[in-house]
Amino acid sequence: MTNATVQGDVLEWALEDAGVNRAEILEAVGLSTHAGQSTLLTGPLTIAEEDLNFIAKATRRSIYFFALPTPPTISRHSVDANFRAPMSNSGQARELNPDERAALRDAKRRQQAAAKISTELVHGRVDYPSIHSNANPETAALAVAAWLQWGNVSSRRRRIKSKSQLFVSIREALEGQGVMTNLLPIQGDSLRGFTLHHDYVPLIFVNSAAKHPAARSFTLLHELAHLLRGVDKACDKHDLQSRTSEESWCNRFAAAFLMPKEELTTYMEKYLKKVFIHDDDIESVRRIAGYFYCSYFSVAIRLKELGLASAGLVDAVSGSFVEPAQDGFARGGQTRAQKRIAAYGTGIARLFGEALENANLSEIEVRKSLNLKSQNELLSFLTLGREAV
Repeated sequence: MTNATVQGDVLEWALEDAGVNRAEILEAVGLSTHAGQSTLLTGPLTIAEEDLNFIAKATRRSIYFFALPTPPTISRHSVDANFRAPMSNSGQARELNPDERAALRDAKRRQQAAAKISTELVHGRVDYPSIHSNANPETAALAVAAWLQWGNVSSRRRRIKSKSQLFVSIREALEGQGVMTNLLPIQGDSLRGFTLHHDYVPLIFVNSAAKHPAARSFTLLHELAHLLRGVDKACDKHDLQSRTSEESWCNRFAAAFLMPKEELTTYMEKYLKKVFIHDDDIESVRRIAGYFYCSYFSVAIRLKELGLASAGLVDAVSGSFVEPAQDGFARGGQTRAQKRIAAYGTGIARLFGEALENANLSEIEVRKSLNLKSQNELLSFLTLGREAV
């Protein structure tokens, strides 16, 4: 059996940062006799390579991380002190699980790499709309729509034909204004997304494990609202249905962006012949959601906000209600470059392309950062980024 030597304090750092059950991990690899509840591992430790692989998988780290002579200088790097945790079923803040911490850590790494490039290329700050903390969600949504050059429903419907296309269009509009977007899976669909602020490369992460495209669009806009309000926040599915003031504001902002008042009332009068939607009228909710390519929940909270429905309609499409599955995202048949664009966004492709042109990065560095195997894959990735402009 092949053995490996690791430093005890590096192992302890990884266990704490990952948020795993320390006692269970140490017991599984036979190190529980070396450390107690308050006695931390230190110094060199010899463990089986199989056990090291187990620890690396449990902490979502590369095995090469455990070759470090000392732990990183910043403790618990995955979760900053000012990062707001998502909600649990009980409505209380919960800890991020290891998969969620790993996703956050990787997103920060990409953001830091992009920030370094942006600084070297002397890029300007992302110019957000100015949203006052007391602003009405409706006013904020109109300002953001103007910022993104979103247009009216007629112009949108000429280029957007499905809920999947709506998500892609919102994402591309944000990328065009300098907001990085990530679409990657986290085990399960509990955590829907999070935001990471930065003056030059702000980032919004959406969990692709949430399969419904309308849910992804709503999450993207909900997280944008947090970004505009200066909050780094992870949002669970419970956050997105919360009635707390902060989460409610973000929900109402997202719904107002998706369904401007005049467009919504015109549709209701013209096609539904109604000025109010009753709590049991799920068919009208379905038709509105289909027209605006959004979720039933966003329709309900928008109608309630405008006085066109009661809180009972929101309750009817919340909680255990399952929205019927409709169009989804294409599965299979994508090249590696296409998968990376879908995951990391077009903005980072253009940024890395500019860095290559200006010799700020080497081709090998870019390929390593994006896990692209060949020069042709890299060229395809960069081309996809340019074509999205």
